[in-house]
Parts: sequence; C-alpha cells; structure tokens
Amino acid sequence: MAWFDIPRVDEPEEIDDPNQPFDEIAVSMGDVARSNRWFGGTHAVVSHVARLLRGAPRGTKIRVLDIATGSGDIPQALIAWGKQRGLCITAVGVDNMPAMLRLAQEAAPEVGLVQADALHLPFPPCSFDIAICALAFHHLGFEASAQLLTAMDALTTRGFIVTDLRRDKLSLIGVDAALALMRSHPFTRHDGPASVRRAFTPREYAKMIALSGVQNVHISSHLYYRMALVQNKSGEPRRWV
Repeated sequence: MAWFDIPRVDEPEEIDDPNQPFDEIAVSMGDVARSNRWFGGTHAVVSHVARLLRGAPRGTKIRVLDIATGSGDIPQALIAWGKQRGLCITAVGVDNMPAMLRLAQEAAPEVGLVQADALHLPFPPCSFDIAICALAFHHLGFEASAQLLTAMDALTTRGFIVTDLRRDKLSLIGVDAALALMRSHPFTRHDGPASVRRAFTPREYAKMIALSGVQNVHISSHLYYRMALVQNKSGEPRRWV
C-alpha cells in the first residue's frame, strides 16, 4: 500500500438517515451545492457534457437523467448552460429520499423529479441522451455501482458521466480543510471525510467498469479530489444532422 492509500471504510453518513430534521438536511445539502460550485463538482459534469454534445446545433433537444439528484443543483446548472448555447436541455432528477425531492423542487424548479431507487429506475431503454450521477457511487458500494453503470448504459443513447471522490490521504485532508473553510454544517463536516473513506480508488473504478461490462468508458481525474467515469458511445464527437 502506497503512503497516500487508505482502506475503504463503509461508515454511515448523517445525510442518509431519513429521520434527520428537514431543516438540517437542507443546510447540509446547501453545503454540498456550494462545494460543487466552488470545488469543481459542477464544472466536471458540465465540461464532460459539453464534450459529448460538441457540434450540436442550436435548438438541439437533449434529454438528461440525473441519478441521486439531491438538491438538483447540477441538472439545474446544466439547463442554464444549455440555454446559454441555444440547446434545449430537459432534465429528470431521480432520488429515493422524499426530503431530497422536496429540496430539489424548491431549488431546481426546471428539473422534473421522480422518486425511485437508483437500482430500480422506472424508465425504458434509450429514454435519455445522457445520464449523470454525482457523489453517489460511494453510497452504493462496489457491486451496486457496477450494476448502475450497466443500467445507465441501457438508458442512454449518447453515454453517461459519473463523478465521485477519490479515496486517499490527500483527498481526506483536502475535503476536511475545504469544509472547515466553508464553515459547513456539522452533518457536512462529518459526511465529507466519511464520503472519502467510502469512495474508490482509480484502480477500483477500473475494476468496477470491467465488472459492469460497459464499453467505451474512460476514467479521468479532476481538481479537488474528484474522479469521472465517462462513456461516449460514439467514441468521437457526434456529427449532428
């Protein structure tokens, strides 16, 4: 084990407890949305969506599925990004927690919302152009995440984007420091480091992709301790007609 490696510990997170007061969940998820804006989570997703849609003419309609949408901040940002470029992006956010859907309804009014489990998504094959899933794989675990990769492949025509944290000592130190700097809610201060300890390493993400059997998936690293798993089904930027 290299000096910066840490073992995976699947410890519970405060935000996963459905009995937590809604106001506390709302503040903590606000921290997550701020972290996504400040530390590259939103940018990582938007930049990869931009690559998948390179060459799409103005007026193109794009269907996006956001799995484990939380407060809906990322699909809302995608819709805004699309408007700036003349793209008509419609997004559906899925979450299994009613509190998250309530938050998303208030914070992301342009996102359609569905309550469903990530591993039992109620959509037929090829219902969406792109699927995204941010900061959720560490909640699911290794085998369930591989299963979700397979489902995202079946649901999309263009591909998918998964982002999550990288598990190592530098990520643990960086996330803890960033949340302290943000003066985050105690839930977030606990759950951020816990999320790092539950996350996967690049090698484990590669094994996950292999287990899923999904093709054309590439792993990339991003600033602030994030990883991305990106599938581009065409292998090249699409020629839009």
